[in-house]
Amino acid sequence: MIRAALAAWTDRVRSRRTDPARRPLPEITTVTGPTLRGWVLRLALLALTPLLLLTAASRTPGLAPALLVTVAVLATGLLVVRPTPAVAGGTVVLAAVLLWGFEPGPFDPFALLVALQAYLLTRLTWWAAHVPTRGRVEIAALLTGWRRDVVVLAATAVLGVLALLASGTTLPGAVLLAALAVAGTAALALATGRTSRDDGSSEPEA
Repeated sequence: MIRAALAAWTDRVRSRRTDPARRPLPEITTVTGPTLRGWVLRLALLALTPLLLLTAASRTPGLAPALLVTVAVLATGLLVVRPTPAVAGGTVVLAAVLLWGFEPGPFDPFALLVALQAYLLTRLTWWAAHVPTRGRVEIAALLTGWRRDVVVLAATAVLGVLALLASGTTLPGAVLLAALAVAGTAALALATGRTSRDDGSSEPEA
């Protein structure tokens, strides 16, 4: 009986040595570039979200300050706690409602400034959703596709300046050119280019 127990123990030891699933994982060393903590991204959302909402609301007269502060605090808290695309989209829609109010009116070039902040908020929310609060992300990863982002932001800013300068003027073809410019900016914002950028949902990794 002792011999049988010893043989079973020997078989278990051998199986652990030969079975890759039972072997201890080897120690590895990785080298990363400069990183950023996940809580820094949440802190950036904490600052950018009320800035977006207050900037949009500044163009609509008659809004109660208490109501505006309450809405900004609730939206900011929700986005910081749950930085998901759905919450970010709801915040952007809320900013649009605050910008244009509840009465129809002419296009305000100031809306393009709000669009700049909304674009930054959307990108920042995506990263905050994928990096845990105590996790780290390489700054080089955050800057992936920065050329496209710069082009989108710069094009939107130029559109805002041109729209502001052209306010109250009627030029032949100006509406068509403006529509083409807006469509081009939207295409740049949605295009992935050669660099892959996953904007979908995934489980955050520690």
